Formats: sequence, structure tokens, C-alpha cells
Amino acid sequence: MTLNSAINAVTVVSRLKDKGYRITAQRQALVEKLIESDKALSASEIWEKLKVQYKEISLDTVYRNLHVLVDLGALIPINAMGKDSVRYELVFTSHHHHIVCVKCGKSQCIDFCPVDPQLIITLKKHGYELVRHNLELFGVCRQCNAS
Repeated sequence: MTLNSAINAVTVVSRLKDKGYRITAQRQALVEKLIESDKALSASEIWEKLKVQYKEISLDTVYRNLHVLVDLGALIPINAMGKDSVRYELVFTSHHHHIVCVKCGKSQCIDFCPVDPQLIITLKKHGYELVRHNLELFGVCRQCNAS
């Protein structure tokens, strides 16, 4: 784990503690698996990685922890298509969105937000406060397009 990864792990764990959640070894390991990965992972991929160390961990436990981390704003769910359609990415950077390949499921970060600020103003006029939003674009990646 790099220094930046360790700092991010501490940040996520601190957020959990601040909200009153216990820091279990399994919860800590789940965060570490997401940090170590070079891509967004599905719940079943995380589960497979955790089962190496925690043989008794259930997929339900993984899902419960993922939902807690999403609610805390520490994870971004990326909706893809097909099997394991939701992948999870730790929030390391500023707000951003994704493009997802409809063939292989690979996702790429889009480092800006295309949501028009006028939309936020319109929502406020109608009495809404935008809490968060997530935009996924779907396409075919270069590798899949070539085949």
C-alpha cells in the first residue's frame, strides 16, 4: 500500500468512526481491497478477494458494508450492464462521472461534471436540494471496438 493509499484508508476509517460505526477487521479489509485495486470492483469480486483472508465472510456482509460506505459518501456506485452490474470506486478525487463499456464493463473516469449549473438553480426553485448525483455514459471501449 502506498502512502496515498494509506492516507485514503485512514480517511475512510475516520469517516466511519465519526458516524459511530465499528471498525471491524473485515470492514477495514474491504476498504483496503478497494484501495489496492486499479479498477472499480463488483461486490462479488470484493467478496472473492476477502474470502482468501476471511473464509466465513458472506456476500451479504460485503453488500451491507458497501451500502454503508456509499451512504457515507466514501464509495461511488458505478452502474454498468450485465452480471455484477454495479461496481464500486473509492472517492479519491473530486466529483466526476464515468463512461462504461457495454461489452466488457470497463469504466473510465470523466474528470468533470457535465451537469449544467442552471439545473441546480431550477431544482432549488422547485424546493429541492440536490444531495448527490451520478451520471454514467455507456459506449464501446477501444479494445472491444477493435474486435
